[in-house]
Amino acid sequence: MQYANDLALLFTTDLYVGTAPIHLLKTKRSKPFWMRYEIDGWVQDRTYLTPFSWRALMLYALWDCKTATVHEMDERGRLHELFPTEIRVRLNWNANAQSDVLPVARFHDPNGSAELILTRSRCLGHAVDVLHNLTDAGPVFQPIWVADLLRLKPLIGLNLVRDDTFSPTMPISAYLEAAAMTGRVVNGTELSKLSLTGIVPRLASPMPTRTTQRIFEDQCRKNPALSVLAGRLIYEDYAFRVG
Repeated sequence: MQYANDLALLFTTDLYVGTAPIHLLKTKRSKPFWMRYEIDGWVQDRTYLTPFSWRALMLYALWDCKTATVHEMDERGRLHELFPTEIRVRLNWNANAQSDVLPVARFHDPNGSAELILTRSRCLGHAVDVLHNLTDAGPVFQPIWVADLLRLKPLIGLNLVRDDTFSPTMPISAYLEAAAMTGRVVNGTELSKLSLTGIVPRLASPMPTRTTQRIFEDQCRKNPALSVLAGRLIYEDYAFRVG
C-alpha cells in the first residue's frame, strides 16, 4: 500500500522551524488548533494542543483503512484557500506519476523569508512533499502533514499564503539541485541562470523526535510490515539522478 510508504516517511522525520520541532513551538499568543474532520462518516469538531494527537489518529485511521476527510483547519475557509480543488488535483496527479514532476504550488510568508515549494500529496492528501527553508540548518525536502503547515499560524503567527503567480517551467530536481548548490530555496528567474547538472544531491533530513519515533514503533509492533519501510527515502518516489 502506497500510504504505508507515506506513513513510514512521515514518521521518520519531523518538521523543524528554526532549531525546534513543531511540538515545542510556542509563544504567549499560541492558540489551540481547531479542526473539523470526518472518519468513516463520523464528523468531529475538535481542538488539539499538540501535533502528536493528530498524527497518532491519522496513523491508526489510515492503517486500519478508514475513510478520513478533513473539512476545515485553523480558520473556516483557510484550508480551501491554500489547497483549492485544482491544487489538490495536481498534487494527487504528481503522487501517481512517480517521475521528476513539475512543482505544483509555492507558499511563502509575506512578512518574512519562509519559502515552500510543494510537489505532490501523500496519505490520500493529508500530507504533501515540500522543499522549504523553515529550519536553520538549510533547505529541507520532506513530507509534511498539511495540518502541521496550517498549525504554524496559531502556534507562532507564521501566516503562509499561496503564490497565485507561481508557474514553474523546470522540474523539482532543478529546485533541489539549486537548493543544495546555494544553501537556500531558489525560485523564479534565478533558477534558470544556475549551471545545473541534472544530478540531485541529497539534502539533510531532520530526524524524528523521540515521541514521533515511539508512535511509529508502537504501530510497527502491531504491523510488522510497516517496520521494513523505516529506511525509505523521499527521493525514491521521484525519477531523477541522486548524487
